[in-house]
Amino acid sequence: MRIFDTHAHYSDEKYDIDREELFRRMYKDSVQRVTLIGASLDESKNEKELAIKYNKFLDMPKFYFTVGDHPDEVPKCSPESVEGVQHLDSLKSLAIKGALSAIAIGEIGLDYHGDFKNEDDYENQKKWFIAEINLARELNIPIVVHSRDACKDTLEIVKNYAKGIGGIIHCFSYEPEIAKEYVKLGYHIGIGGTVTFKNARKTKEVVAEIGIENIVTETDSPWLAPTPYRGERNESSYIRYVIEEIAKIKEKDIEIVSEALYQNALVVYNLKD
Repeated sequence: MRIFDTHAHYSDEKYDIDREELFRRMYKDSVQRVTLIGASLDESKNEKELAIKYNKFLDMPKFYFTVGDHPDEVPKCSPESVEGVQHLDSLKSLAIKGALSAIAIGEIGLDYHGDFKNEDDYENQKKWFIAEINLARELNIPIVVHSRDACKDTLEIVKNYAKGIGGIIHCFSYEPEIAKEYVKLGYHIGIGGTVTFKNARKTKEVVAEIGIENIVTETDSPWLAPTPYRGERNESSYIRYVIEEIAKIKEKDIEIVSEALYQNALVVYNLKD
């Protein structure tokens, strides 16, 4: 079995106590590649630094990184303002300069969850989502999309601004019909620990109704650990439980499913085996 975790946040302080030990253990547990996801400019910097630091070790996975702003982390200003343009320039510079380049822009998108948000928040998120999609198009790299309680608006923006770019719809939580719409647009569906939860009806239906070639696996570490570790700190090794559930739903051999998912991740991030 070869594991590619397409979405993790290992700069999180929850890993400060044992990060190197964990990476070596993950590698022994068949984790060969991990994408470190930026959810703000600062986190993007931290994830890039981690990737550069730990890629020199042969007994650890190969690390990649992305840059972007989670919708809850986008600047309060407009992307067209002086501050907004400077922020986008900083993201671009971080993505392309130095010893390692970003393999995607993300995680970006829309998040309407929470009573404290309003229409002004939503409009600002949309503007930044489009701006960072345009950055991905400029750099010719895919996007990693976050969408929570914003199904209609996210799909509409992807259709109008991100068709042909490709990428991953992270932690997919909508109906199978919506997943199929994204697949038609050339996107992969990110499936993580929630598929192992007993009450995850929609996620299981999504896996059942789309092709295995349209799925990638992820952890969103340190969050969303699968059963039997639900509620604990997540790690890339736990993707084997996600793969087992996908194989069960698809009624396919786990080794065949595992390799297919690994290859899908290479395709979506434009990487060589």
